[in-house]
Amino acid sequence: MNKKPCMMCVHCATPVDAVYVEYSPGNIRLSVCAKCEHTADEYVECEMMIVLIDLVLQKSKAYRHIFFNYPLLHKLSMREFVWKASLLVLLLDSCKLCLRGVGTADVVRWESFLSFIFTAGKVVAKVALVDNLSLLTVLVVSHILLKRVAYSKTVWTDIRKALVLSSYFKLFVFAMMVWEFSPLMAFIIDMLVLSSNTVAIKVMLNTSMPIAATATAAGALVRIIMGALLKLLI
Repeated sequence: MNKKPCMMCVHCATPVDAVYVEYSPGNIRLSVCAKCEHTADEYVECEMMIVLIDLVLQKSKAYRHIFFNYPLLHKLSMREFVWKASLLVLLLDSCKLCLRGVGTADVVRWESFLSFIFTAGKVVAKVALVDNLSLLTVLVVSHILLKRVAYSKTVWTDIRKALVLSSYFKLFVFAMMVWEFSPLMAFIIDMLVLSSNTVAIKVMLNTSMPIAATATAAGALVRIIMGALLKLLI
């Protein structure tokens, strides 16, 4: 049985009934966590820009707010949002592969409509395969390191959500498509995404940084190996 979604303290990850109490419209008092005695979620009163800045600064409490509290506060359908974000990440990864693959087979050809459909489909399928194998690797390694008895559909969904929503640095691919870029730019984006993925896995699974870093690094290693193999085979 799936656990009912609940809010949590952004500092110590303790479940809380509510992050604020509303006495009247516009008159609220932030709740205090009974365990750590900090304000359960101070981001309730912050502008979204503050949250985004803390996400870029890799603060765990900002990730907890986005993953656990923000959807419940705003009654968002995270399943629908995550699938849309997954599609965007897939397209951005495909664009980055095309930009890196100029002069190789990993490029979309525009000679005709059929050649465009075939080459674009091949690139997207390759990226989708690598992304899902990387996700599966993170799931398996996390399962082994956390010594869980059985796999859970909820854990699979949580890890996908964590990896997709923490891949916001991939939006810089839009800049790569507009301006000339150094090959170092793609590497920097990959490192930033790897860093944010690590923090997201740590927060989502409520585990230690070494375990999260190991799982994320394993997924990145599989991504590199499969990318190289597919480049040789296809």
